[in-house]
Amino acid sequence: MITSDDLNALRGKIRSIVRQSVIAGRHATGSEDAARIQDQMVAASERTIMLDIVALVARHEGKEVT
Repeated sequence: MITSDDLNALRGKIRSIVRQSVIAGRHATGSEDAARIQDQMVAASERTIMLDIVALVARHEGKEVT
């Protein structure tokens, strides 16, 4: 069963990623730089979050996650 702790851990990771993206955008020298940096962070974050979700579901189904 997927627990509230599992979901809270995922929520915490998502919040951290969003925070990092905002901070990175603020440190950019121009608006194009900010948009590019944030796009790159979002793309990397999407992969990370999707892998976490797949691992969570696999554990729920009793499968080994590597």
